Amino acid sequence: MSALGPREVEPDAWSEWVREAVRLLLGQAAWTGAVLALVLLVFYAVHQLEWMPVRRFSMLLCLPLALMVFIRLAWFADHGRRARVHQLFPGNTELLLAVGCAATVMALHGGLATILDPLAGGFRELVEQTGLWSPVRADGLPAEPPLRQTLLGPILIPGGIFGTALMAMLLVLLAFGQWFLLPMTVLHHPPLPPAMGMGPRAYAMNPVPMLGVTGLLMIAAGLLAASAGWLFILFVPFFGALMYVSYRDVFLGRESDAPEPVEAEEEVGEEWQT
Repeated sequence: MSALGPREVEPDAWSEWVREAVRLLLGQAAWTGAVLALVLLVFYAVHQLEWMPVRRFSMLLCLPLALMVFIRLAWFADHGRRARVHQLFPGNTELLLAVGCAATVMALHGGLATILDPLAGGFRELVEQTGLWSPVRADGLPAEPPLRQTLLGPILIPGGIFGTALMAMLLVLLAFGQWFLLPMTVLHHPPLPPAMGMGPRAYAMNPVPMLGVTGLLMIAAGLLAASAGWLFILFVPFFGALMYVSYRDVFLGRESDAPEPVEAEEEVGEEWQT
């Protein structure tokens, strides 16, 4: 893996990561908008799957893949290069990592079923009591579930379901010490087992910046709740770019006197152009 090991950064580095992530996204505003529109179309297609377990797993699979696409896009913006469509598609290692992330969150969701099921039941009661949904249609047949209903579905599913899943995915990566795993995989394609061991080392060296990232996720979760989840449309590209910038700072030493890993970046660029 052609990258520097983790290094200690300034305690307030996380605030600079936020500014830099926004700058990179704005530097590729047209690409960001186009890719985001494609991501939303994929999410919509996934939601049309009928079998709940497959739909849920596919949704969770799409989220890390979407984050990796925006990590790539941030890399191109950082180097002043114009991305080509085929250069944004994930490779085999990234697909494997995405499957692992989806399976982990799916397993945790199963373990939290005793908490989530009462919440789902409470939601059904709330929308029924407010007259937004009824379990029986006018013709006497059973009605579609609330999130499949014509009015509630388009309003709540894009934000509430996918926004909640995004926060869950990011929190799981952060909690398991794997915040840097996605950008490391995208940029350098390392074997996954040793790459997963690098994240906890970076955390131990930078507890304050990582606490800042945790705070950002908490703020994002609050904003998602206030917007019925619709801010996830902005959070997907933002957190993808944030992952890239934080990895660049901690592992590639781009914000200090450490030598810039030019060879590593050229290798990545050559790989994406082939």
